[in-house]
Amino acid sequence: MFTAKLATFPSPTAPASMRRRPTRRSTAPSADRRLHGLSRAGVIVLLVLAAANGAFLYLLPAQAEAHYAWAIVPPINAAFLGAGYLAGTVATALVVFATRSWRSLRVLPLPLVVLALGLLAATLLHAERFRWDYPLTWVWTAVYAGVPIVVAVLWHRQERQAAPAPAPDPRLRPLRLASAILGIVLIAGAIALFAAPDAVAELWPWPLTELLARAVASWYALIGTALLVCAWSLRRPAEAVIPYATLAAWSLLLLLLPVLHPADVLGYGAELGAWLAVQLALVAVATYALAVAIPLMRAADERL
Repeated sequence: MFTAKLATFPSPTAPASMRRRPTRRSTAPSADRRLHGLSRAGVIVLLVLAAANGAFLYLLPAQAEAHYAWAIVPPINAAFLGAGYLAGTVATALVVFATRSWRSLRVLPLPLVVLALGLLAATLLHAERFRWDYPLTWVWTAVYAGVPIVVAVLWHRQERQAAPAPAPDPRLRPLRLASAILGIVLIAGAIALFAAPDAVAELWPWPLTELLARAVASWYALIGTALLVCAWSLRRPAEAVIPYATLAAWSLLLLLLPVLHPADVLGYGAELGAWLAVQLALVAVATYALAVAIPLMRAADERL
């Protein structure tokens, strides 16, 4: 009996063909972790909208005075908004073409809702500034009114079937701490800019109307929220790639604004210096995040 049981286990000296080979753990996400087809379709719509808005506003900012939902002047403001949309194409393109796991983009929905609510509130508070005889103005309003509802529905569908969150990787702790600090700073600044646009706009390195100040505040609120969500929920290195790649793209596009639109900058004093310092800090955090996360992903054979 004992001898027969031993016979089922190949001897260390047995031929290689008789030894059991270790099976490689699959990196494909299980069914409850996958990104649903309806969620992916929603992201495709966002990719198209972000690409169209971003290309127009960032590459042709002077045209936004006459051919956008409201007159955006000076051009640096249109380019600022365009930078946000172009960075959004990074996130949405990664989701559409590279992501299979829900957790890889789980940090994005709440920041997107914050942006939508901020821009919708700015639209309603300054409705007299909008061109309501221009069809795209209604598209703008409908998108930002509908995004919170659609995102909430898709979030519920995904979370209902999601697997339990994995244990947090201790190697991500410094990144989470840095993200929490920067996130708090950005959220505080965004609230101040939205609540008191005239006062805070005096400290801005280029001219802002009340409407533009609140639109700019909404984008900083998105980034600040994304950083806070990362600080709270990051578990695996793969989860850091999409949010921090997007942050890097956004910050680098913004750092080009004073170079591309020097005539719109009010001066090269403390206001611009403070703004540049914040953007450089965001670039540093994003670079650190990707430098840590991507090698860890490769070492663990993880995928998005």
